[in-house]
Amino acid sequence: MAKIPTTVQTRQGALRGQVEEGIHVFRGVPFAQPPVGELRWRRPQPLEPWVGVKDASEFGPISVQPPRPAAGPFAGIMGHSEERTSEDCLYLNVWTPGLDDTQRPVMVWIHGGGLSSGSGSSPAYNGAPLAGRGDVVIVTISYRLGALGFLPDPVLAGEDGKEGNFGFHDMLAALRWVRDEVASFGGDPSNVTIFGESAGGIAVGILLASPLAEGLFQHAIMQSGAADRIHSRDSVGEMLPYFYSELGLEQPSPDQLRQLSVEEVLQAQSALASADPAINPAAGLHGPFNAVIEDDFIDAIPIDAVREGRGSGVDVLAGTMRNEFTLLSAMTGLTELNEERALELMAPLVGGSERAGECYELYGTLRSKRGEPTDPLAIYNAVMTDRQYRGSTRRMLDAREGATGGTYSYLVEQQSPMFKGRLGAPHALDVPLIWGTTELMRDFVGADPQVDQLSGFMMDAWANFARSGSPSTNALPGWPQYRSDRPYTMVFGPDVRTVTEEREEELALWR
Repeated sequence: MAKIPTTVQTRQGALRGQVEEGIHVFRGVPFAQPPVGELRWRRPQPLEPWVGVKDASEFGPISVQPPRPAAGPFAGIMGHSEERTSEDCLYLNVWTPGLDDTQRPVMVWIHGGGLSSGSGSSPAYNGAPLAGRGDVVIVTISYRLGALGFLPDPVLAGEDGKEGNFGFHDMLAALRWVRDEVASFGGDPSNVTIFGESAGGIAVGILLASPLAEGLFQHAIMQSGAADRIHSRDSVGEMLPYFYSELGLEQPSPDQLRQLSVEEVLQAQSALASADPAINPAAGLHGPFNAVIEDDFIDAIPIDAVREGRGSGVDVLAGTMRNEFTLLSAMTGLTELNEERALELMAPLVGGSERAGECYELYGTLRSKRGEPTDPLAIYNAVMTDRQYRGSTRRMLDAREGATGGTYSYLVEQQSPMFKGRLGAPHALDVPLIWGTTELMRDFVGADPQVDQLSGFMMDAWANFARSGSPSTNALPGWPQYRSDRPYTMVFGPDVRTVTEEREEELALWR
């Protein structure tokens, strides 16, 4: 593939990228000062200008994170395993059809990975197909992860008394870069869409509710994640002693924390993340490191803030996969369960043993009526799909009642052929469909021509939503807006259609 040098001027200095098959690509573009040394556990600082032309042909390093397997059936699905990691990780990447004054819609991707892994430079997020097909500017970002991104200790407060949520402030810094610079890349800074999947979808919901993000984007897409997982000051107060115990510290000073090696931080983070919820109250679905309700970034549970009108003027598209949790079960080696073990796994995550029993019984009854599998693993996966994904997404959609921006819902039923189809429509299957990177993941998405046709439908819907605030296209005309009393939902799969949600009894458990 011929690569032709291309140059763009930004406020900080000139960047040299490459034109690849007609798309101008700039990789490893810094958007803030490296958060190292005295800047570790501080909000991102403005970037210093440079002299000359900075090379932007290679991806920058990604945030420090636990290693991921380079081989096996799941390699590549949840991220790339061979990227360089560093605390110096605040870089973004741009794909644009032209460096001109066309003012194209801008789509800013926030990657998933549980706020502890992943990057904006994974091959699955190659922006060229979507940028070219949709005539949009694609920006993917990386941000600080895990303890380095979300350690919420008041001892780390700056002179202004504010601390925590560092990874989210990285996202805000990247969005401010887009606001200030994207016009030079052929984009329209007044027409920005943020979109993300899994933890990235949760991040989109949190940014929707943050006063500091107001005006930085006009449209928001939440894929397999809304915004109900967030810590209170009390819950992180319970977590910090466990983290510091792993480090052999009691009440460390800022200097002590900033002198820790990356390896020490990562080891303690990994130990904490694997702790039993019965031992460490911060373990479980929330994860030990996440957004915290504090300071000026977020002042309430995001869904509650949205219900009160935060982000009302932003257009929202939100949805999930039909069988989200099957992938996560498979990745942890869970291939069968008995009822006792299923209830044991569910209890700490759904509100106790009695609640777990109610969920198990109701899901079993309703699935039996529909002729769906009712073995313990199938019920467990269905409960966890709704608890962790579909339920929170519906709550976010319902919270938008009365919003001035549009609200749209979708559900993906496309089946993965992996493991002889046992995954159904699992978590992350939508990623290659939306990015047009299906060729990279044929084992996961399948090789039938219908897969690529569906990918085209979804790419067009996402790009049109970014352009106009409506996901309707020529192939998907008249996509109705979601309403609490008429939960219209576009279903993507072999049979693309509009429905109203038919599983209200199950979803009512998570209201």
